[in-house]
Amino acid sequence: MFGYVVLSSSASKEDKRKYRQAYCGLCHTLKARYGKAGMTSLSYDMTFLSLLLSDLEDSPVTKGKERCPVHPFVEHEFFTTPVMEYCSDMQILLSHYALLDYNADEKKGKEDKFSPFMERIVSTYPRQSEALARSLSAIWENEKRGELCPEKNALLFGEALGEIFIKDSHSHFAPDLRKMGCGIGRFVYLIDAWDDRRKDERKGAYNPLGKDIGEKEIREMLVDAASCATSELDHMPLDDYVSIFEDILYRGIWSRFKAGKERK
Repeated sequence: MFGYVVLSSSASKEDKRKYRQAYCGLCHTLKARYGKAGMTSLSYDMTFLSLLLSDLEDSPVTKGKERCPVHPFVEHEFFTTPVMEYCSDMQILLSHYALLDYNADEKKGKEDKFSPFMERIVSTYPRQSEALARSLSAIWENEKRGELCPEKNALLFGEALGEIFIKDSHSHFAPDLRKMGCGIGRFVYLIDAWDDRRKDERKGAYNPLGKDIGEKEIREMLVDAASCATSELDHMPLDDYVSIFEDILYRGIWSRFKAGKERK
């Protein structure tokens, strides 16, 4: 379900530059904490959360330049913040469950390179870990029953992501972060199901949308989910990356839907 919380193609050059530096910074943090396995888990979704929490906490920025396996010949700029350590841990948590889901869906035994880290992550972040495990377990049970309940499943995933968006449960902005995370989680679940519908139909695999939900119905669901996320922007004292958040939530997350692309 990764890869939807992205900048739009119309984002400004400056926003693209900052976002790319944050993306590389999160990759740098994942490598430092989890090695090559961490680097392979990198996602745009946790880059968004890294910027959001860094902005809210006014986190100090550390800048750097380096070459990496992806760009070995060109030195590129990046920046890190203390918040990225939390986001890298959440990335590993999400990637672990995403791999379990992939193996179950595709009936494959792809190696779980994230499992060695799970004991520490679960013990360090019991609230987030339990919320994700509980929600995904309920979703998987609905799938086993063949229950066509896209909004129900989307809400379950949204509730889990809402907890992941909250680094500190005592934060004044915890309710706003929870609602934003929930809205984004709902959107991501629904757009992922929409993207997969043709592939699932060809394979005879489960898809929560079934065959009766068309473009009009899914658009209404997506608009409602996106509105829950965007409504929280004005409630938080964001400063450094506001234009990035606005671009992603108002335009970027819709990119795949508007392009009409489907994952193969």
